[in-house]
Amino acid sequence: MKIKRLLLLLLLVPMVFFGQIRISETIKMSSIASDENNALYFVDFWATWCGPCIAAEKQLASLQRQYPKNFYVMSLSQESPEVVRRYMKKHDLQLGVAIDYNGETFSNYNIASLPYGILLNAKGEKLWEGHPADFKTYHLDGYLNTNTKQLSVEKMFKLQSYKPLAVTKDITLNGDYDIKEIDETIERLQVVKKPNFLELSGSLKDIMAYANNVYTNQINITSKLNKTYRMRFKNNTSVLYKIDEIVLRHLKLKQQDTLANGEVLFFNLSGAHFWDVNQIDWGNDTPNFLIGDADIKADNVSLNQVSFQLANLLELPVIASDNSMANELHDWEIHYKYFDLMSSSLKDTYGIKIEKKISEYPKYMITKKAP
Repeated sequence: MKIKRLLLLLLLVPMVFFGQIRISETIKMSSIASDENNALYFVDFWATWCGPCIAAEKQLASLQRQYPKNFYVMSLSQESPEVVRRYMKKHDLQLGVAIDYNGETFSNYNIASLPYGILLNAKGEKLWEGHPADFKTYHLDGYLNTNTKQLSVEKMFKLQSYKPLAVTKDITLNGDYDIKEIDETIERLQVVKKPNFLELSGSLKDIMAYANNVYTNQINITSKLNKTYRMRFKNNTSVLYKIDEIVLRHLKLKQQDTLANGEVLFFNLSGAHFWDVNQIDWGNDTPNFLIGDADIKADNVSLNQVSFQLANLLELPVIASDNSMANELHDWEIHYKYFDLMSSSLKDTYGIKIEKKISEYPKYMITKKAP
């Protein structure tokens, strides 16, 4: 009988550990949570360059102080430990802080924007996810009532060794660009800024939408041609400004520009007064965009790039009245969730008047070149 119980116990124990959060280094333990064993764990995905993440951290710290027992918040960053430690010398972070240097946990939970949070129970079951500001005390009370099993902080956050990303950072291109077809499915375009190059990974349709700064559905391409690629373009070279031309030439394709008629988001730039590039400074080795549930922040990007992001967030072509300033670099902070708020914000901050209307807009047909 004892042997059967032992076997049953051994079968059940691994189930508790399936939900462990993998981390590469613990920077600090929480100074405001009081218990080692907890029923609920909140993972706060953040970055030092992310302004909204800091506000979210303060809200979570307040929540942690109200619930010091049976609840533990860990802030998790993909940045190097040195970057996070430098940041912490200037900021008093009271929550637990850890590093996911290889990005495994970020990838496992498909974290595409910051700040973002997930709530897990001791079994590793995901109970809640979303913007940390939307996680309230009544959520926590409800989940505490229905989740009683506990797990220690040490067992929830599994420490594993990691290899520094030097191999990726040391990649050099033989020329100004590199284009390779890859055998994997990437649901949304991945844009990664490396020290030496810009990397685009995704379907050809998504990459060409990025290259043309348009809504993805403005690109027409057959499923046969719409393969998945990883493309790299060297920084500080002219190739960054003619990605569409390079891709078409390299893949022996042609692009035919036509006009369609339908609803668009129209930008009237007659009275525009943009920010300069000194409003936001996230450094050279960070993303240009921070896209939250309702807002976009951007560091050193053009109106064309902002139009691309808005078009695909709103699923609507974006047309500007004047393209002469389209490639100038600026900093941005734009609300996009509610149209009236977006309209007033763009007008007050940048002098941009927007409206939805029926208008002509470009479409791009991509086909194979004749042999």
